[in-house]
Amino acid sequence: RGTAEIGQLWIQPAKRERKVNYAVDDYYREALRQSAKTGTTQRAPRPPKQMNIHDFQFYPARLQELLEKELLAYRRAIGYKVPKAEASEDGNSSAGEAQSDEQAKIDSAEPLTEEEIKEKEELSTQGFGNWNRRDFYGLMRALENHGYGNMDLVKSDVEGKTPEEVEAYAKVFLKRYKELADADRLESQITKGEQKRTRRNEIQQLLDAKLGECKQDPQRHFCIPYGTGGSTARGRVYTEDEDRFLLVQLARIGIACDDVYDRIRQEVRLSPLFRFDWFIKSRNTQEIQRRCQTLVGLLQKEAQIK
Repeated sequence: RGTAEIGQLWIQPAKRERKVNYAVDDYYREALRQSAKTGTTQRAPRPPKQMNIHDFQFYPARLQELLEKELLAYRRAIGYKVPKAEASEDGNSSAGEAQSDEQAKIDSAEPLTEEEIKEKEELSTQGFGNWNRRDFYGLMRALENHGYGNMDLVKSDVEGKTPEEVEAYAKVFLKRYKELADADRLESQITKGEQKRTRRNEIQQLLDAKLGECKQDPQRHFCIPYGTGGSTARGRVYTEDEDRFLLVQLARIGIACDDVYDRIRQEVRLSPLFRFDWFIKSRNTQEIQRRCQTLVGLLQKEAQIK
């Protein structure tokens, strides 16, 4: 009975109206129209077997001229027409003029003569075709790490190339690197590497001099110029023995070593001096590096005062 009374009093809630924000057919029709519009852009054809050269391969400039002439003649032979540029809103006609100039070059192009074909084949052997972009940037990294004055290290640091190949390429690079599109950036990169090496050498000389002044074992008697507060100044919790060990290992391994702080961390873990020193043994590589930099800064500050 109770259920029947509830059924009689029940009012059906109104159906939820669903708003359609877009028409599916219209959406896909517009998407297909856009894809068809972008797909109409015609890519300029290239000769089937024309060699592809890069600026870092340092081929003669004359070879690029012959390849361009061969390319234009091929496009004329197949009847290629440069697609017209779309009119811009501001009425700028520069794009249309560029299209007309390019089409005029194609219409007036002539195929290579036999002498020019022989010349092209000869010039194609005068560059560094066996150098790819990976090899080129490998040389850039080696120059950044070692500098022009350490070519022996540079020659042995380029992966995939023999020292003779690196030496031959480096000679041409030093003469013609200004021809590269990003010559300024590469030169700045190498200069920064030189400055970084200079700072490392200065720090290494400072470490060797300071530790050399200690007449006794520097691991036990080297005096670190903490200033006010000692080794625990400004909340630092490193002990003086820990700091001395870090400086001695930094000087021994060499700050120029790429994995110097990883090796210092390993030496800390293996040293019997810190067998029960959980704090120093639990420091990661970044914390070891920051502490070494702080200690080096103290030595540099003391040297400037003197």
